Amino acid sequence: MEPIPRETIAAANTKSRRLRELVLAPEILVMPGAYDVLSALLFEQLGFKAIQCTSGGIAAALGYPDGEAMSRSLTVEVTGKIVGAVSVPVNADAERGYGDKNQISETVRALVAVGTAGMNLEDGAGGKPGGARGLVDIAEQLRKIAAVMETKRALGSEFFLNARVDALMVMTDDPKKALDEAIRRGNAYAEAGGDCIFFMHAGSRETIGRLVKEVKAPVSVLAGPQTPSVSELQDLGVARVSYGSAFMKVAIGATRRLAQEIQDKGTITALKEAMQTPEIAALVARKKSN
Repeated sequence: MEPIPRETIAAANTKSRRLRELVLAPEILVMPGAYDVLSALLFEQLGFKAIQCTSGGIAAALGYPDGEAMSRSLTVEVTGKIVGAVSVPVNADAERGYGDKNQISETVRALVAVGTAGMNLEDGAGGKPGGARGLVDIAEQLRKIAAVMETKRALGSEFFLNARVDALMVMTDDPKKALDEAIRRGNAYAEAGGDCIFFMHAGSRETIGRLVKEVKAPVSVLAGPQTPSVSELQDLGVARVSYGSAFMKVAIGATRRLAQEIQDKGTITALKEAMQTPEIAALVARKKSN
């Protein structure tokens, strides 16, 4: 296994510390979901302080379904291009870690080697009948987190771990039981070393308020159409909000509208609302030199 240069780890640590500072700051951290270099450059230009990679958005843009259908190496390659293009911290979406506790070390090493500040690690599991999702056994997930921590120590890395809890998304038959399980898992992951606990499908103010109150770590949520506004989330005590593949969905939706206009009317009036060539050229010119 090829060693990672010390200067590479030091540079990544600077980004990891910055990301940790932003999550712990009084102001909520808003992290848009980049699905390619251009979207990341736009987010940085608009003033976002950190960027989240979206596994679903990146996979779709490259013609893959979400859920680790892309290889680890391709995920790291795309993440590294995004990291290399911007100056702000970038958090990778490592999905389930690309392997068990014995393989996740290589995922962490590879992401540190391309300068990533941290990563998401989810506890959802596929493979149930009908394509339904389940949950990784909590003991197995804790072994994965322990492997992340051990890898960090061995590297001298300050890599940020955004530990994702899928209980609210998976246990739909009993919302109370799901919330209790989400809190139990969140606290277990925090105690094991998670820097931030990321809850999927935490939509209502009541649910979010209880998570913030009972989970002993910064809380992050995924925003959706029914999620409270950013200012309301901050008032509730949420530390971080992200948007998953929302930006990719809006982008491909706009592409479809233009394509349908051309098919139906033979016109391209929708282009009037688009970014123009000089704006895009200026955006790309901002790309950080590697």
